[in-house]
Amino acid sequence: MIVFLDEHQYEIVHHTNKKIKRISLVLENKNIIVVKTPLKFKAHNLKEVVFHHKDWILKANTRVPAKNQFDFVCGGNMPFMGENYPLELISNEKIKNIKVEFKDDIFYFHHNPNIKDYDDFIEALKKFYKKVAQKYIDPLFDEWCFRTKLNPQNISYRFAKRRWGSCSFENNISINYMLLQFPVKAIEYVVLHELCHIEEKNHSKRFYNLLSLYMSDYKVQEDILKHKTF
Repeated sequence: MIVFLDEHQYEIVHHTNKKIKRISLVLENKNIIVVKTPLKFKAHNLKEVVFHHKDWILKANTRVPAKNQFDFVCGGNMPFMGENYPLELISNEKIKNIKVEFKDDIFYFHHNPNIKDYDDFIEALKKFYKKVAQKYIDPLFDEWCFRTKLNPQNISYRFAKRRWGSCSFENNISINYMLLQFPVKAIEYVVLHELCHIEEKNHSKRFYNLLSLYMSDYKVQEDILKHKTF
C-alpha cells in the first residue's frame, strides 16, 4: 500500500499478531512505514492511521536510525563503488531468500512477496558485497603491494560493525566488504592503511608519515569514510 505525505512517497507495511496490544508506527527507512496493530484491526484503516500521524512521520524522516541507510523500495538507490544505482524489486513466490543481481547498472532484488523485514534485505545486500569483494578489491591490493613492496600473509573479506579493515601481527589483513559502497579512492585508502600496518603496527607518527608518503590526501578519504559523503 502506497501513500503520499507532502509529495513524499511511503510504502505501508502492516504487521499484526496476537501479541500486539496497541497500534504503533515505525519508520523503517525513509520510504517505509511499518504499522503494527492488534489482530482485530481492519487493514483498510491503515491510511487513516498514517495520515493521523503525518506530522510525526515527516519529522522522524529527518532522523531515521543510522542502520536504515538503504532504501529498499522501487525507485530507490543502492551505493556501489561510489555511485548510486537504481533499485528494482522483482517479486517471485518461488524463491525463499532474497537474491541480489547487479546488471546493466541496475540493482535487482529478487524476493518472495512475503519477505518484508528490513534486515532480510540488508543481509542480501551483504551477501552480494561479499560475493564480489574479491573481484573489485583484490586488484587494488595488487597495485598497492607493488607500489609499497608490502605484502600481506593473507587477505580476507568479512563484515565488521566498527572497522573498515584490520591487520594482525601475522600480517593477515581483513577488509570489511561494506567498503564497496564507497569510491575507489576511499577503498584504496583502507587497503593502503592496512598494508602500512605491516611495517608499523600502531598508529605512530612513523605510521602516518609512511601513509602520507603514498597518499597525501588520506585525511580526505578518512573523512569520506567517517561521514559517508560520497
